[in-house]
Amino acid sequence: VLSWSSHLSAPRRLSVVVSVMLLSLGKSGQTCKRQFYALPNSMARTELSTDKTPPKDTFPVIGLMSGTSADGIDGCVILTDGQRVTPTGLSLCQPYRPEVATAVLAARDDPAGYLSDPHRRQALITAITEDHTQIVHQLIKTAGTADMPPIQLVGFHGQTVYHNPVAGRTIQLGDGQQMARQTGLPVIYDFRRADMDAGGQGAPLAPVYHQILLRQAGLAEPAGFLNLGGIANLTICSGDDLLGFDTGPANGLMDAVCQQELGSAFDKDGALAAAGTPCPPFIEAVLADPWFCLSGPRSLDWAQFTGYLQDPGFTTLPIEDKLASLAVVTAQSLSGALSRLPFTLNTLVVAGGGVHNKTLMKLIKTNLPASCAVKTAEDINASSDMTEAELIALLAARHQAGLVSTWPQTTGASVPQIAGVRAEPSQIGI
Repeated sequence: VLSWSSHLSAPRRLSVVVSVMLLSLGKSGQTCKRQFYALPNSMARTELSTDKTPPKDTFPVIGLMSGTSADGIDGCVILTDGQRVTPTGLSLCQPYRPEVATAVLAARDDPAGYLSDPHRRQALITAITEDHTQIVHQLIKTAGTADMPPIQLVGFHGQTVYHNPVAGRTIQLGDGQQMARQTGLPVIYDFRRADMDAGGQGAPLAPVYHQILLRQAGLAEPAGFLNLGGIANLTICSGDDLLGFDTGPANGLMDAVCQQELGSAFDKDGALAAAGTPCPPFIEAVLADPWFCLSGPRSLDWAQFTGYLQDPGFTTLPIEDKLASLAVVTAQSLSGALSRLPFTLNTLVVAGGGVHNKTLMKLIKTNLPASCAVKTAEDINASSDMTEAELIALLAARHQAGLVSTWPQTTGASVPQIAGVRAEPSQIGI
């Protein structure tokens, strides 16, 4: 019901190294040098990019995702066998009930305190599951009129309220067994536990799907796929190498400022940021954070950088300057990560809510080499808004097919892992 996974650090034998040095200027002017990526020898050039299982007929799967901003639940239907993906165009985004959204944000801001009350915790888990289940029912009804086979499977990520890879803990709220009973369909959920139990960070989960999209689009490699959600996560696809890591904060901090100061969910089109002037001292302070010196694989919780929002030099800025500064942090942390790779990308595909922030997208393009073409998910017949929900549907199908979805070089797990736990409609809830 409550996914709180933990692990102890497992020894890792490293014999294949991508020789890239991570250079970051610290606050005192010192240079931080780290190997940016080290690939475990158990995964070197094996099972990285091509599944060995022969493809089967694709079938409709529902995917459900809600980000840390709790501004809504994305739901979609894709046709997949876990290796190939065909969009159906069936999707919807529905907000949480106001009282549920308020509770989610309270749990996100103080997970230990809010979830310490077992009755309050269970009430929130139930409410989150009910709101997601309503979307499943709506998608089933819509699919029934769209001349497609019956829905066979649901992928349910749950609501993340805490993710701390250093401590080896993550919390996604949601009850897969409750959803299975209420929908009459098998549900795959708790996608991060197996990876963290194997010494991984439980994130990012997206590289396997990003790779499928990049290769179905026939893009020349090296190619990248960037998802701009609350956090910016990047997938690099280059021959036999599949790399995945978070590059830094994205919409999460900007949305938090808008919610706190304007009562609005986000900066529409990045209009406020476009009217602002970035603050160089603030930007330099954030980019000097020790997190940027971590070698990959690495993942990030949205709260990692929230303390910077309370910095006196930031709190006195006009909101336009705040949003402009945060957009620059996102763009420069991305370009910094890409500059430390041993190759230059031919193409970077961008998806997620940040695609709609015109100011952020302009900054990203400006900070990348001219030789790197920047495209949106729509340019490769995918959906910027539904990429994460589609990912969850794919992970559910891969679980059912017995295909791995995380690898040492994407999450740091000791061995590849099949993501998810299966709940059957006939199971008795616990």
